[in-house]
Amino acid sequence: KFNVTRAALSRAVEKGDIEKLQRGLYGYIGREESEMHSFAEVSVRAKKGVICLLSALSYHNLTTQAPFQIWLSIKKNDRAPNIEYPSIKIVRTRDVTDLGVISTQVDGIPILVTDVERTIVDCFKFRNKIGIDVAIEALTEAKRANRLEQGKLWEYVKHYRMTNVMMPYMEIINYNG
Repeated sequence: KFNVTRAALSRAVEKGDIEKLQRGLYGYIGREESEMHSFAEVSVRAKKGVICLLSALSYHNLTTQAPFQIWLSIKKNDRAPNIEYPSIKIVRTRDVTDLGVISTQVDGIPILVTDVERTIVDCFKFRNKIGIDVAIEALTEAKRANRLEQGKLWEYVKHYRMTNVMMPYMEIINYNG
């Protein structure tokens, strides 16, 4: 991307100007890394992967849990990226559509992450993997923080066929909220 030769990178590593983080990924020594830097590292290696579920909840500050893995959504038949660090948890889906996926930057590196509404719908969709309590907490916190766009949420609920699953929880939260 920056037209830097391998030899130039090797010399810079030897001189101590930069460090090799992993294959194809280098960083300045002494750089300040954000809390979300691991998302950037994964996104560099998995260009089509979308940060989702617990990791997306963490990105949007909608959970009290700190995921110890990066949750990454890829298409069902795509090859899983070979990433040693940080640890990743692959979620395979039939359609990794652009619906509810936002492109943003972390430490200057583009990443794909599900938006708040899609993240909540995915939490209910994959409730057996992450736990229904996490999904309910996310929905409750998003509603409390006034971060939900009801129209967008209903669009995703219908698109991903989660109406029957989510309706009781949404009614309770709207009643209590």
